[in-house]
Amino acid sequence: QLSFSAMAPSSKLDEYLQQDFQETIKKYDELWEAQDPEETPYKSKYVAREMLEITVKQVEKLIAEEADEEAADRGREVMARLFLFLGKNLYFCEEVPQAEKYLIRSLERYLRSPLRMSPEPFCFIQDVLNQLGMLWCNRGGHSEGMNFLRRSQVMYVNRPQAVRDECEQRCEDNYTMTLFFLAQAYGALQKPSLSARFCAETMSRQLESNAGQRSKEAKERDPFDCKDWIRNCCALSDFFVNECMFWTAEYLLHSALVMCESCQEVSGIRPDNIDELRAECLRDTANMYAVRLKFARTCAENPSAWEEVWRGERKAKRVAPEDAASEGTKLSFRVAADRVERPPEGGTGPIQWDSIFPEVVHLEDEEAQDDRLAEESEAAVRSFSRGGWPWWVGGLSV
Repeated sequence: QLSFSAMAPSSKLDEYLQQDFQETIKKYDELWEAQDPEETPYKSKYVAREMLEITVKQVEKLIAEEADEEAADRGREVMARLFLFLGKNLYFCEEVPQAEKYLIRSLERYLRSPLRMSPEPFCFIQDVLNQLGMLWCNRGGHSEGMNFLRRSQVMYVNRPQAVRDECEQRCEDNYTMTLFFLAQAYGALQKPSLSARFCAETMSRQLESNAGQRSKEAKERDPFDCKDWIRNCCALSDFFVNECMFWTAEYLLHSALVMCESCQEVSGIRPDNIDELRAECLRDTANMYAVRLKFARTCAENPSAWEEVWRGERKAKRVAPEDAASEGTKLSFRVAADRVERPPEGGTGPIQWDSIFPEVVHLEDEEAQDDRLAEESEAAVRSFSRGGWPWWVGGLSV
Protein backbone atom coordinates (compact mmCIF):
# COMPACT_ATOMS: atom_id res chain seq x y z
CA GLN A 1 0.00 0.00 0.00
CA LEU A 2 1.33 3.42 -0.95
CA SER A 3 0.61 6.16 1.56
CA PHE A 4 3.03 9.01 1.05
CA SER A 5 1.68 11.01 3.96
CA ALA A 6 2.46 8.15 6.37
CA MET A 7 6.10 7.85 5.29
CA ALA A 8 8.94 9.64 6.99
CA PRO A 9 10.78 11.55 4.24
CA SER A 10 14.11 9.81 3.59
CA SER A 11 15.14 11.67 0.45
CA LYS A 12 14.35 14.67 -1.71
CA LEU A 13 12.10 12.45 -3.84
CA ASP A 14 10.07 11.19 -0.88
CA GLU A 15 9.80 14.71 0.50
CA TYR A 16 8.56 15.97 -2.85
CA LEU A 17 6.00 13.15 -3.15
CA GLN A 18 4.65 13.82 0.34
CA GLN A 19 4.36 17.59 0.03
CA ASP A 20 4.64 19.26 -3.36
CA PHE A 21 3.08 16.39 -5.32
CA GLN A 22 0.06 16.20 -2.98
CA GLU A 23 -0.47 19.96 -3.24
CA THR A 24 -0.27 19.77 -7.04
CA ILE A 25 -2.89 17.02 -7.21
CA LYS A 26 -5.18 18.99 -4.91
CA LYS A 27 -4.93 22.07 -7.15
CA TYR A 28 -5.36 19.87 -10.23
CA ASP A 29 -8.60 18.41 -8.84
CA GLU A 30 -9.92 21.91 -8.18
CA LEU A 31 -9.14 22.97 -11.75
CA TRP A 32 -10.68 19.76 -13.10
CA GLU A 33 -13.98 20.57 -11.35
CA ALA A 34 -14.00 24.18 -12.59
CA GLN A 35 -16.71 25.15 -15.07
CA ASP A 36 -15.31 27.12 -18.03
CA PRO A 37 -17.30 29.46 -20.30
CA GLU A 38 -18.43 28.21 -23.72
CA GLU A 39 -15.95 30.54 -25.45
CA THR A 40 -12.99 28.82 -23.74
CA PRO A 41 -14.35 25.41 -22.68
CA TYR A 42 -10.95 23.88 -21.82
CA LYS A 43 -9.19 26.85 -20.24
CA SER A 44 -8.91 25.38 -16.74
CA LYS A 45 -7.97 21.94 -18.18
CA TYR A 46 -5.06 23.48 -20.09
CA VAL A 47 -3.79 25.16 -16.91
CA ALA A 48 -4.14 21.87 -15.04
CA ARG A 49 -2.22 20.06 -17.78
CA GLU A 50 0.68 22.52 -17.53
CA MET A 51 0.88 21.77 -13.81
CA LEU A 52 1.12 18.04 -14.51
CA GLU A 53 3.78 18.52 -17.18
CA ILE A 54 5.91 20.55 -14.77
CA THR A 55 5.46 17.87 -12.11
CA VAL A 56 6.51 15.13 -14.57
CA LYS A 57 9.79 16.93 -15.27
CA GLN A 58 10.48 17.44 -11.57
CA VAL A 59 9.76 13.80 -10.65
CA GLU A 60 11.93 12.57 -13.54
CA LYS A 61 14.81 14.70 -12.26
CA LEU A 62 14.45 13.48 -8.67
CA ILE A 63 14.24 9.82 -9.78
CA ALA A 64 17.50 10.22 -11.69
CA GLU A 65 19.16 11.58 -8.54
CA GLU A 66 17.65 8.96 -6.20
CA ALA A 67 20.05 6.32 -4.87
CA ASP A 68 17.49 4.25 -2.96
CA GLU A 69 15.78 1.80 -5.35
CA GLU A 70 12.57 1.51 -3.31
CA ALA A 71 12.13 5.27 -3.28
CA ALA A 72 12.83 5.32 -7.03
CA ASP A 73 10.11 2.69 -7.54
CA ARG A 74 7.65 4.93 -5.72
CA GLY A 75 8.68 7.78 -7.98
CA ARG A 76 8.20 5.65 -11.10
CA GLU A 77 4.71 4.68 -9.93
CA VAL A 78 3.89 8.38 -9.57
CA MET A 79 5.16 8.93 -13.12
CA ALA A 80 2.76 6.26 -14.39
CA ARG A 81 -0.05 7.94 -12.46
CA LEU A 82 0.81 11.36 -13.92
CA PHE A 83 0.75 9.90 -17.45
CA LEU A 84 -2.71 8.47 -16.69
CA PHE A 85 -3.94 11.90 -15.57
CA LEU A 86 -2.40 13.54 -18.65
CA GLY A 87 -4.07 10.97 -20.90
CA LYS A 88 -7.48 11.62 -19.35
CA ASN A 89 -6.93 15.37 -19.61
CA LEU A 90 -5.99 15.15 -23.29
CA TYR A 91 -8.94 12.90 -24.07
CA PHE A 92 -11.33 15.31 -22.37
CA CYS A 93 -9.87 18.11 -24.51
CA GLU A 94 -10.48 15.99 -27.65
CA GLU A 95 -6.78 15.40 -28.34
CA VAL A 96 -7.27 11.67 -28.79
CA PRO A 97 -3.96 10.57 -30.45
CA GLN A 98 -1.90 12.24 -27.73
CA ALA A 99 -4.25 10.87 -25.06
CA GLU A 100 -3.68 7.34 -26.34
CA LYS A 101 0.08 7.91 -26.28
CA TYR A 102 0.10 8.91 -22.62
CA LEU A 103 -2.32 6.18 -21.57
CA ILE A 104 -0.21 3.49 -23.25
CA ARG A 105 2.93 4.88 -21.63
CA SER A 106 1.16 4.79 -18.25
CA LEU A 107 0.08 1.18 -18.78
CA GLU A 108 3.56 0.03 -19.77
CA ARG A 109 5.09 1.72 -16.74
CA TYR A 110 2.54 0.19 -14.39
CA LEU A 111 3.03 -3.31 -15.81
CA ARG A 112 6.79 -3.00 -15.20
CA SER A 113 6.37 -1.60 -11.70
CA PRO A 114 7.12 -3.89 -8.74
CA LEU A 115 4.32 -2.02 -6.93
CA ARG A 116 1.60 -3.06 -9.38
CA MET A 117 0.02 -5.49 -6.88
CA SER A 118 -0.30 -2.80 -4.19
CA PRO A 119 -3.93 -1.71 -3.74
CA GLU A 120 -3.68 1.89 -4.98
CA PRO A 121 -1.57 1.20 -8.10
CA PHE A 122 -3.78 -1.82 -8.83
CA CYS A 123 -6.85 0.43 -9.02
CA PHE A 124 -5.01 2.90 -11.24
CA ILE A 125 -4.17 0.06 -13.65
CA GLN A 126 -7.87 -0.80 -13.81
CA ASP A 127 -8.55 2.83 -14.65
CA VAL A 128 -5.98 3.05 -17.44
CA LEU A 129 -7.25 -0.19 -19.03
CA ASN A 130 -10.81 1.14 -18.90
CA GLN A 131 -9.70 4.43 -20.46
CA LEU A 132 -7.93 2.65 -23.33
CA GLY A 133 -10.91 0.35 -23.87
CA MET A 134 -13.27 3.33 -23.97
CA LEU A 135 -10.97 5.24 -26.33
CA TRP A 136 -10.88 2.41 -28.86
CA CYS A 137 -14.61 1.68 -28.60
CA ASN A 138 -15.40 5.34 -29.25
CA ARG A 139 -13.16 5.13 -32.32
CA GLY A 140 -15.17 2.17 -33.55
CA GLY A 141 -12.28 -0.23 -32.86
CA HIS A 142 -14.24 -2.52 -30.57
CA SER A 143 -11.99 -5.54 -31.12
CA GLU A 144 -8.96 -3.45 -30.08
CA GLY A 145 -10.87 -2.08 -27.11
CA MET A 146 -11.78 -5.60 -26.00
CA ASN A 147 -8.07 -6.38 -25.60
CA PHE A 148 -7.90 -3.82 -22.76
CA LEU A 149 -11.34 -4.45 -21.28
CA ARG A 150 -10.79 -8.21 -20.99
CA ARG A 151 -7.53 -7.51 -19.12
CA SER A 152 -9.37 -5.26 -16.69
CA GLN A 153 -11.92 -8.03 -16.23
CA VAL A 154 -9.21 -10.64 -15.55
CA MET A 155 -7.57 -8.26 -13.04
CA TYR A 156 -10.77 -7.88 -11.09
CA VAL A 157 -11.59 -11.59 -10.99
CA ASN A 158 -8.07 -12.48 -9.77
CA ARG A 159 -7.46 -9.41 -7.58
CA PRO A 160 -5.23 -10.05 -4.53
CA GLN A 161 -6.54 -10.09 -1.00
CA ALA A 162 -4.79 -6.80 -0.13
CA VAL A 163 -6.92 -5.03 -2.74
CA ARG A 164 -10.09 -6.66 -1.37
CA ASP A 165 -9.18 -5.51 2.15
CA GLU A 166 -8.08 -1.93 1.44
CA CYS A 167 -9.56 -0.69 -1.85
CA GLU A 168 -12.54 -2.96 -2.52
CA GLN A 169 -15.11 -0.21 -3.15
CA ARG A 170 -12.83 1.64 -5.55
CA CYS A 171 -11.99 -1.63 -7.31
CA GLU A 172 -15.71 -2.45 -7.58
CA ASP A 173 -16.48 1.00 -9.03
CA ASN A 174 -13.76 0.54 -11.65
CA TYR A 175 -15.14 -2.89 -12.52
CA THR A 176 -18.63 -1.45 -12.97
CA MET A 177 -17.15 0.83 -15.66
CA THR A 178 -15.44 -2.21 -17.22
CA LEU A 179 -18.80 -3.99 -17.45
CA PHE A 180 -20.41 -0.90 -18.97
CA PHE A 181 -17.81 -0.74 -21.75
CA LEU A 182 -17.94 -4.52 -22.26
CA ALA A 183 -21.70 -4.29 -22.83
CA GLN A 184 -21.13 -1.65 -25.52
CA ALA A 185 -18.28 -3.53 -27.16
CA TYR A 186 -20.10 -6.87 -27.34
CA GLY A 187 -23.14 -5.13 -28.79
CA ALA A 188 -21.02 -3.56 -31.54
CA LEU A 189 -19.37 -6.95 -32.21
CA GLN A 190 -22.80 -8.48 -32.91
CA LYS A 191 -22.89 -10.56 -29.73
CA PRO A 192 -26.23 -9.45 -28.28
CA SER A 193 -26.54 -12.07 -25.55
CA LEU A 194 -23.19 -11.10 -24.02
CA SER A 195 -24.03 -7.42 -24.41
CA ALA A 196 -27.33 -7.96 -22.59
CA ARG A 197 -25.62 -9.95 -19.85
CA PHE A 198 -23.07 -7.22 -19.09
CA CYS A 199 -25.66 -4.48 -19.45
CA ALA A 200 -27.83 -6.19 -16.83
CA GLU A 201 -24.90 -6.61 -14.46
CA THR A 202 -23.93 -2.95 -14.89
CA MET A 203 -27.46 -1.83 -14.06
CA SER A 204 -27.58 -4.10 -11.02
CA ARG A 205 -24.35 -2.60 -9.73
CA GLN A 206 -25.58 0.94 -10.41
CA LEU A 207 -28.69 0.34 -8.36
CA GLU A 208 -26.80 -1.38 -5.54
CA SER A 209 -24.31 1.48 -5.36
CA ASN A 210 -26.89 4.26 -5.43
CA ALA A 211 -29.68 2.73 -3.35
CA GLY A 212 -27.61 2.86 -0.16
CA GLN A 213 -26.58 5.82 1.92
CA ARG A 214 -24.46 8.26 -0.08
CA SER A 215 -22.97 11.55 0.99
CA LYS A 216 -24.25 14.80 -0.50
CA GLU A 217 -20.89 15.34 -2.18
CA ALA A 218 -21.01 11.89 -3.79
CA LYS A 219 -24.54 12.51 -5.11
CA GLU A 220 -23.47 15.84 -6.61
CA ARG A 221 -20.32 14.39 -8.14
CA ASP A 222 -21.99 11.28 -9.56
CA PRO A 223 -25.79 11.66 -9.58
CA PHE A 224 -27.97 8.63 -10.24
CA ASP A 225 -30.24 9.14 -13.24
CA CYS A 226 -33.42 7.20 -12.43
CA LYS A 227 -35.02 7.98 -15.79
CA ASP A 228 -32.01 6.66 -17.69
CA TRP A 229 -32.01 3.49 -15.55
CA ILE A 230 -35.72 2.94 -16.25
CA ARG A 231 -35.24 3.39 -20.00
CA ASN A 232 -32.37 0.92 -19.94
CA CYS A 233 -34.64 -1.63 -18.23
CA CYS A 234 -37.22 -1.22 -20.98
CA ALA A 235 -34.63 -1.45 -23.75
CA LEU A 236 -33.09 -4.57 -22.21
CA SER A 237 -36.52 -6.15 -21.85
CA ASP A 238 -37.00 -5.78 -25.62
CA PHE A 239 -33.98 -8.02 -26.18
CA PHE A 240 -35.34 -10.73 -23.89
CA VAL A 241 -38.79 -10.55 -25.47
CA ASN A 242 -37.18 -11.14 -28.87
CA GLU A 243 -35.35 -14.13 -27.35
CA CYS A 244 -38.67 -15.46 -25.97
CA MET A 245 -37.26 -15.13 -22.45
CA PHE A 246 -40.43 -13.56 -21.14
CA TRP A 247 -39.79 -14.18 -17.46
CA THR A 248 -36.65 -12.03 -17.60
CA ALA A 249 -38.36 -9.33 -19.66
CA GLU A 250 -41.22 -9.27 -17.14
CA TYR A 251 -38.78 -8.92 -14.24
CA LEU A 252 -37.05 -5.97 -15.93
CA LEU A 253 -40.30 -4.19 -16.70
CA HIS A 254 -41.58 -4.62 -13.15
CA SER A 255 -38.22 -3.32 -11.89
CA ALA A 256 -38.70 -0.24 -14.07
CA LEU A 257 -42.19 0.30 -12.64
CA VAL A 258 -40.91 -0.01 -9.08
CA MET A 259 -38.21 2.55 -9.84
CA CYS A 260 -40.87 4.92 -11.20
CA GLU A 261 -42.45 4.85 -7.73
CA SER A 262 -39.12 4.98 -5.84
CA CYS A 263 -37.20 7.74 -7.62
CA GLN A 264 -37.61 10.15 -4.71
CA GLU A 265 -36.31 7.59 -2.24
CA VAL A 266 -33.36 6.43 -4.36
CA SER A 267 -32.08 9.66 -5.89
CA GLY A 268 -33.56 12.29 -3.59
CA ILE A 269 -35.57 13.99 -6.34
CA ARG A 270 -38.69 13.21 -8.35
CA PRO A 271 -37.75 13.71 -12.01
CA ASP A 272 -39.93 15.63 -14.42
CA ASN A 273 -42.23 13.61 -16.68
CA ILE A 274 -41.87 10.49 -14.52
CA ASP A 275 -45.62 9.81 -14.92
CA GLU A 276 -45.22 9.74 -18.71
CA LEU A 277 -42.29 7.36 -18.34
CA ARG A 278 -44.39 5.09 -16.12
CA ALA A 279 -47.06 5.03 -18.82
CA GLU A 280 -44.41 3.93 -21.34
CA CYS A 281 -43.38 1.10 -18.98
CA LEU A 282 -47.00 -0.04 -18.71
CA ARG A 283 -47.32 0.02 -22.50
CA ASP A 284 -44.16 -2.08 -22.88
CA THR A 285 -45.46 -4.51 -20.26
CA ALA A 286 -48.72 -4.90 -22.14
CA ASN A 287 -46.83 -5.52 -25.39
CA MET A 288 -44.68 -8.15 -23.65
CA TYR A 289 -47.75 -10.02 -22.38
CA ALA A 290 -49.31 -9.87 -25.86
CA VAL A 291 -46.21 -11.41 -27.45
CA ARG A 292 -46.08 -13.99 -24.68
CA LEU A 293 -49.66 -15.07 -25.44
CA LYS A 294 -48.88 -15.35 -29.15
CA PHE A 295 -45.83 -17.47 -28.35
CA ALA A 296 -47.89 -19.71 -26.05
CA ARG A 297 -50.47 -20.20 -28.81
CA THR A 298 -47.74 -21.09 -31.31
CA CYS A 299 -46.27 -23.63 -28.90
CA ALA A 300 -49.69 -25.18 -28.28
CA GLU A 301 -50.31 -25.50 -32.02
CA ASN A 302 -46.85 -26.90 -32.77
CA PRO A 303 -45.40 -28.49 -29.59
CA SER A 304 -42.40 -30.03 -31.35
CA ALA A 305 -41.08 -26.67 -32.50
CA TRP A 306 -41.25 -24.59 -29.31
CA GLU A 307 -37.88 -25.68 -27.91
CA GLU A 308 -36.04 -24.66 -31.09
CA VAL A 309 -37.78 -21.28 -31.04
CA TRP A 310 -36.87 -20.73 -27.40
CA ARG A 311 -33.20 -21.32 -28.05
CA GLY A 312 -33.17 -18.14 -30.10
CA GLU A 313 -29.77 -17.14 -31.41
CA ARG A 314 -28.17 -20.38 -30.15
CA LYS A 315 -29.69 -22.48 -32.94
CA ALA A 316 -26.35 -22.71 -34.69
CA LYS A 317 -23.33 -23.81 -32.72
CA ARG A 318 -20.51 -21.31 -33.04
CA VAL A 319 -17.31 -22.98 -34.17
CA ALA A 320 -14.11 -20.98 -34.13
CA PRO A 321 -10.91 -22.17 -35.79
CA GLU A 322 -8.65 -23.79 -33.21
CA ASP A 323 -5.59 -21.78 -34.16
CA ALA A 324 -7.46 -18.47 -34.00
CA ALA A 325 -8.96 -19.35 -30.63
CA SER A 326 -5.63 -20.44 -29.16
CA GLU A 327 -3.58 -17.46 -30.28
CA GLY A 328 -5.42 -14.87 -28.20
CA THR A 329 -4.45 -11.20 -28.16
CA LYS A 330 -1.25 -9.57 -26.89
CA LEU A 331 -0.55 -5.97 -25.97
CA SER A 332 1.28 -3.55 -28.22
CA PHE A 333 2.75 -0.38 -26.74
CA ARG A 334 3.15 1.33 -30.11
CA VAL A 335 0.67 4.06 -31.04
CA ALA A 336 0.13 6.17 -34.14
CA ALA A 337 1.30 9.31 -32.29
CA ASP A 338 4.81 7.80 -31.90
CA ARG A 339 6.62 9.34 -34.84
CA VAL A 340 9.86 7.55 -33.96
CA GLU A 341 10.72 4.35 -32.13
CA ARG A 342 10.72 5.10 -28.40
CA PRO A 343 12.50 3.13 -25.68
CA PRO A 344 10.51 0.98 -23.24
CA GLU A 345 8.75 2.88 -20.47
CA GLY A 346 9.66 2.29 -16.84
CA GLY A 347 12.64 -0.01 -17.46
CA THR A 348 14.30 -2.23 -20.01
CA GLY A 349 13.66 -5.73 -18.68
CA PRO A 350 10.80 -7.99 -19.78
CA ILE A 351 7.37 -7.49 -18.25
CA GLN A 352 6.50 -10.19 -15.72
CA TRP A 353 3.23 -11.80 -16.88
CA ASP A 354 1.04 -13.83 -14.53
CA SER A 355 -2.60 -14.82 -13.93
CA ILE A 356 -3.54 -11.29 -12.87
CA PHE A 357 -1.62 -9.55 -15.66
CA PRO A 358 -1.64 -12.14 -18.49
CA GLU A 359 0.44 -11.72 -21.62
CA VAL A 360 -2.41 -13.09 -23.75
CA VAL A 361 -6.16 -12.73 -23.30
CA HIS A 362 -8.73 -14.78 -25.17
CA LEU A 363 -11.79 -12.89 -26.28
CA GLU A 364 -13.61 -16.21 -26.80
CA ASP A 365 -13.60 -17.06 -23.07
CA GLU A 366 -16.80 -15.15 -22.30
CA GLU A 367 -18.47 -16.55 -25.42
CA ALA A 368 -17.58 -20.09 -24.34
CA GLN A 369 -19.07 -19.45 -20.91
CA ASP A 370 -22.22 -18.10 -22.54
CA ASP A 371 -22.49 -21.31 -24.61
CA ARG A 372 -22.09 -23.43 -21.46
CA LEU A 373 -24.93 -21.52 -19.80
CA ALA A 374 -27.04 -22.13 -22.92
CA GLU A 375 -26.31 -25.85 -22.83
CA GLU A 376 -27.28 -26.06 -19.16
CA SER A 377 -30.55 -24.27 -19.90
CA GLU A 378 -31.34 -26.54 -22.85
CA ALA A 379 -30.59 -29.66 -20.77
CA ALA A 380 -33.00 -28.42 -18.12
CA VAL A 381 -35.68 -27.80 -20.72
CA ARG A 382 -35.29 -31.34 -22.12
CA SER A 383 -35.69 -32.81 -18.62
CA PHE A 384 -38.91 -30.84 -18.13
CA SER A 385 -40.32 -31.94 -21.50
CA ARG A 386 -39.56 -35.65 -20.76
CA GLY A 387 -41.88 -35.80 -17.76
CA GLY A 388 -40.67 -33.21 -15.31
CA TRP A 389 -42.59 -30.03 -14.61
CA PRO A 390 -44.75 -28.78 -17.49
CA TRP A 391 -42.98 -26.02 -19.39
CA TRP A 392 -45.68 -23.48 -18.58
CA VAL A 393 -45.56 -23.97 -14.77
CA GLY A 394 -44.25 -21.15 -12.59
CA GLY A 395 -42.90 -19.00 -15.42
CA LEU A 396 -39.89 -21.30 -15.86
CA SER A 397 -39.89 -20.80 -19.60
CA VAL A 398 -42.54 -18.39 -20.68
